[in-house]
Amino acid sequence: MICDHDTLRGVDAMKSLLSSEDNLLLIPGIEILTDLGEVIGVWLDEMPPTNRFMDLIDYIRTHDGLVLIPHPFDKIRGKSFQLHSNHVEAIDAIEVLNSRCIIPFANKRAEQFADKFNLIQTAGSDAHFSLELGRAWLSFEGSTSEDFRKALKNHETTIGGKKSPFKTHLYTIKHRMNRSIFKWKGD
Repeated sequence: MICDHDTLRGVDAMKSLLSSEDNLLLIPGIEILTDLGEVIGVWLDEMPPTNRFMDLIDYIRTHDGLVLIPHPFDKIRGKSFQLHSNHVEAIDAIEVLNSRCIIPFANKRAEQFADKFNLIQTAGSDAHFSLELGRAWLSFEGSTSEDFRKALKNHETTIGGKKSPFKTHLYTIKHRMNRSIFKWKGD
C-alpha cells in the first residue's frame, strides 16, 4: 500500500512506473488529516472532498474503501488520532505496528485496542525516507487486491517488521528545519 499525506501523487507515480510484468500489487491509500487526527482511506482512487472525520468516513465507505487509523496511541505525534471506544463503529482497521513509533507502548496499546474490539490489524513502515521502506508489512495468501481485502476482513494476515533506526527521526528533524529555513528565507 502506498499512502501520501493528503494527496494521491505517490500512488499515481507508482502506477505510471509499474507494468503488468512487475508482479507487484499496488493498494492505493491516502493519509488525511481530519478534525480528529490522521485517518487512512484504503482503496481510494480520488481525493476525498472533505477532511471532517464523519464526512470522510462516509466518503470512504461509499467508495468501497477501508477506514484505517494509523499510529493511534503515539502521543509524540501531534496529528495522531486519539482513539476511543466510541470511534469503533466508524473504523475498520487499526495500525498495530508502525515502525516509526519511538515508544513501544504505542504499538502495544494499539494491538490491545484492536484485540478488544476485534478490529483488523495492520502494519506500516510509515516511510519518509528510502531506508525505511519495508520496515513493517502484512503478508497474506493470494495475489490480487480482492485476495488482500478478503484476508484483511477475515483476519488472515501476518504482521511482520521492526522499528526504524533512530537516525531516521534525526533525518526528519533536519528535513523539517531545512524546510522551515527555506520558507523563512523565501519571505
